[in-house]
Amino acid sequence: MAGETLSEQLSRHCATLSIERIPTDVIAAAKLHILDSLGCVLAGSRLEPGQLAYNLAASASAGDARSTLCGTNLHAGFLDAVQAMATAAHCGELDDIHGGAATCIGAMVVPALLAMAGKYAGSGGRFLEATVAGYETTARIGLSIDAPKLFARGWWPSTVCGAFGVAAAGAKFLDWHAGKMTNALGVASLHAGGMLTGGNEGATARHLAFGSAARNGILALLATEQGLSGPKRALEDPRGFCFTLCAEPKFAMLQDFDKFHLLDVAFKPYPCARQLHAGVEALLRLVSRHAINADEIRAITLDVPTQNASMVDRPATPTLRAATLGSGQYVMAVTALRGKIDLASFEDEYLCSERVRQVMDKVTVRASTELDRHFPKYWPGRVTVTLASGQVHMEEIIAPKGEVENPMTPSDVEAKFHGLAAPVLGPARAHSVIDEVKGLDTRDSLAPLLGALTTIL
Repeated sequence: MAGETLSEQLSRHCATLSIERIPTDVIAAAKLHILDSLGCVLAGSRLEPGQLAYNLAASASAGDARSTLCGTNLHAGFLDAVQAMATAAHCGELDDIHGGAATCIGAMVVPALLAMAGKYAGSGGRFLEATVAGYETTARIGLSIDAPKLFARGWWPSTVCGAFGVAAAGAKFLDWHAGKMTNALGVASLHAGGMLTGGNEGATARHLAFGSAARNGILALLATEQGLSGPKRALEDPRGFCFTLCAEPKFAMLQDFDKFHLLDVAFKPYPCARQLHAGVEALLRLVSRHAINADEIRAITLDVPTQNASMVDRPATPTLRAATLGSGQYVMAVTALRGKIDLASFEDEYLCSERVRQVMDKVTVRASTELDRHFPKYWPGRVTVTLASGQVHMEEIIAPKGEVENPMTPSDVEAKFHGLAAPVLGPARAHSVIDEVKGLDTRDSLAPLLGALTTIL
């Protein structure tokens, strides 16, 4: 409507979202992303950064431990639980991502909504509507500021944009009107941020920064409830969010609501930085197609877009899980040696392996201006393997596995969830979570889902 600020337009769109008006393919995709994100939370609760975040939340919440931490019998305060579960969801590097917006969305939105459901109850339909609102808001915010360019400036796009999406999701879950949601977005804008530094050193608190973005989104809701006011022109003000971070914001992304961006959010099949997924997929194809043994390899060259190369070229990365997740040299080496990559690839058996280090010395990461033309819509990669015999094999992946053009099927996503959740919940409970998520639009209560997620072996 004429005269509305960008935040007001975005809030009005989110406030009018309903199960009846959201296309069926978007609802189906939302269910898959919810399931995928739940698997990431559960698996992350068993990884060191997730465990530390859970312990931090529990210890910081003495006397106010009313929210259950997914996958455990620990409890924490509401805000601390949001932060801890979002930290756990991201630390395995298996959470979904919108490439064009450079934002990992589900690992912030879904844990926040879990905590909301535990505190406020609610229906499955409302959970779905809120999920769509959170994904759409986060993606649109990231697209409006050309968020992939933030990497080069030291900003982490997910933590910069995430509070907006979580605030929108939470406001939708509470069925707030557009004006109240606008205020929450304004408050969230004042807490946007998050530095990228620390990856090369393996600093585990980087994951906590991700969780803090989710916490800030919920904090914006609580602040609004208490009467604190946020700026209505937070996005377009000359000293506001968009112009602070981008010289030429794409405001159309915050005004044109014909498209659902949730459909463009990619799943991650491999537990490493998304910048490396195309390379992993290409290498796995070569290993399978040519029956390559790691002992035969003389050299591996990984070509990626220029911006990605500056982030993943880490030949001397320390033997720490948080550092190797983004090391092209480590990821290529351990994948070549194992013929696969999974969470176990980042355990001490491989992190401390001299054989992995020897193969890392054979890996070169290069910036490719040729691949730049596909970025940031896609995060491509090209792998060239030279064997001791002199044979050379090359494979190029433009759209890595999980993108719409190279999809993970619903069965793939369910299998991924089961692989992540069953070690935590047990096979039967994992199956019950799948059933609950599939039927969310028919559930009057979220209690069965929450109960399944908090029952442990």
